[in-house]
Amino acid sequence: MAIASAKQTVKTLVARIPYTNCAPFFHGLAADGWEWADLSPRQLGQEAKEGRLMAGPMALADFLRLNETFARLGNLGIAVRGRCGSALLFSRKPARQLDGEIIAVTEDTSTTALLLRLILEQQFRVKPKQYVPRQPSGTDDAEAVLLIGDEALKFRAATRRYPYETDLAFEWWLWQHLPFVFAVWAVRKDALAADTQRLSRLLQHRLAVNTGRLDELAKERAASLGLPAEDIRRYLASFIYRLSEPEERAITQFDALAHEHHLL
Repeated sequence: MAIASAKQTVKTLVARIPYTNCAPFFHGLAADGWEWADLSPRQLGQEAKEGRLMAGPMALADFLRLNETFARLGNLGIAVRGRCGSALLFSRKPARQLDGEIIAVTEDTSTTALLLRLILEQQFRVKPKQYVPRQPSGTDDAEAVLLIGDEALKFRAATRRYPYETDLAFEWWLWQHLPFVFAVWAVRKDALAADTQRLSRLLQHRLAVNTGRLDELAKERAASLGLPAEDIRRYLASFIYRLSEPEERAITQFDALAHEHHLL
């Protein structure tokens, strides 16, 4: 659907990220008086920055940049403890051998692009020659390519050009011994309290219902992803949607490292 004009009131637009790992929030969720827009993580951050968004599952990096305008919506978010399976660096050689190489980065990412730089440059001590935007056609001649979400899932099953795969959330887990938080639900601080409370109740309800129906969600996504439903169910079950103390420590650590290395 079309994104609201900047001249319209900004307080009713709620973003959906149409990735499989966000389905537990949105499957069966009624519009309930708000305007909804399907946005990539990076687009969501751009709309929030421009003042056209009331709420959404905001990429962690964007929330850290915009936390004077946005507040957390309870403990809702998207995190993983260990392997993720959809924040992946595909490469022609092992990631630790990418010194001086060009890496293509999907333009959908906001947080994972920063995570990539932390893992490569600080953990692996690798200095790529350049990070470039990935070509929409997918015809990059880069030595490695960073993909996220459903695109990463599909590419992983199909690629023969890039035999090496690095799960960035897993590398963070090995390095920091912490979960990785991809997104937090955020709402504008000047949103109506009634809207904030109603959205929180709706999301909590849909999450409770849908996490009990992962088999159903997986079957619905199987055809579009071209993957077995059983694999998709395992993928969905790996995510944490209600953040707790380990995830909060992970947010603090990511924030500190990103600022220390001038990535935020």
